[in-house]
Formats: sequence, structure tokens, C-alpha cells
Amino acid sequence: MKKSIGYIVLLFVLLFLFVFKDFLSSYLIKKDFNLEKSIVLDNDYQNLKREYEALLETSELNLPFLEKGIVSKVVLHDPYVFFDEITILKGKEEGISEQDIIVNEKGYVGRIKTVLGHTSQVELLTNKNTTLSVKIQNSYGILKVENNQLIVRDITSKEEIQENTTVYTSSFTNIPEEIPIGKVIEVDSSSLEQKIIVEPFVDFNNLNYVYIRKSVSYE
Repeated sequence: MKKSIGYIVLLFVLLFLFVFKDFLSSYLIKKDFNLEKSIVLDNDYQNLKREYEALLETSELNLPFLEKGIVSKVVLHDPYVFFDEITILKGKEEGISEQDIIVNEKGYVGRIKTVLGHTSQVELLTNKNTTLSVKIQNSYGILKVENNQLIVRDITSKEEIQENTTVYTSSFTNIPEEIPIGKVIEVDSSSLEQKIIVEPFVDFNNLNYVYIRKSVSYE
């Protein structure tokens, strides 16, 4: 008797599921969709919030090397050339030219390598082809990338370079001077030539917005 009751209850449950299967399926799908939509919207909100804060941080700081600049979003940071170049959302149609300077709120980022209609490729400071005239204290030198490190050689004076000293762009090229590059983290004076190791101020792992500045013209 108990078995019969059990079979009847099971039959009613199966019948109920069969009759209302479309409704239940629709409800579960809708629930999952709403949950997924909520997650997506929350992610979008967080992304937009981070971008907005980054834009404010870049746009509103009163730093001389940010003056007369054009703000652009970074649209591509290819992992295959991660420390060589980025692509930004400004190009020829916005008045961008090759060799224009790229900075952010921390300092020197790189310079324009290739310009298209509305995008441009930027050769980063950390690019292996970098050669940059820099100023450290009262001395000048040439910054290059060696073994993935920023190294300054060819120092013009014999003054003692101190660790934690800020390294700036110099006035000897068409790059605007006094743009911060990084700080001295090691001085190697073991040979006749001083070797200065520099840690960049810019976080190249986290580039969202940058400033575009014109290179200096001596014409």
C-alpha cells in the first residue's frame, strides 16, 4: 500500500514537471541570464570607474610636462611586444605626428613611431631600441635598454651620482626637457665608465591613458 502511494506521488511529481517544464526552464534561464547580466554590468561599471579615475588623474594634475597635451586612451598593449610598444586612440586626423612625445602623470612613456588615421603606435621607453639623452643632477648621459634594464652611460662629468636621484629628459634633443624618467637605483663605478641603473616611474604594466605632446622644433 505504501509502495502504491509512493508510486502515485512520484507520478504526480513527474507529471507536474512535465506540464510545467517550459515554465521552469524559462524561469531558470531567466534567473541565470539576470545573474550573468548583473555580473557583466558590475564588471562594466568597475571598468568604467577605473578608466574615469585614470582619466581624472591624468588630466587634472598640475604638472608642467602635461601642459598642452592631448589625452588618449591606450587601446592595445600586445603581450608579444609588451615592453616595446602600445597603440593609442589618436592619429593623423587628431593632429598627431611621428616623434611626438608620450607621457602620463608619472613621467616619460615613449614617442610616436607610426601614425594612422585615428590610431598611432608608440615606441615605449622600455623598447630595446631606445636611445635617450638624459640629465642626472648636473650631469648628462645616454640612456639605453640593456638586458631589460634602463642603463645610463657616457656620463659627461665626474660628479658622484647619488642613488634615488631623479633622472630627467635633457635639453639636447627634440624631446622637451625636465620630463621625469625614473630614479637611480644603482651606481656602478667599478670601471672607468660609470654605469647608472634606472628604475622608471611609469608603470608599464598598467597604462590606460596617456598624454601626447609635440616634440620640440628647432627650425
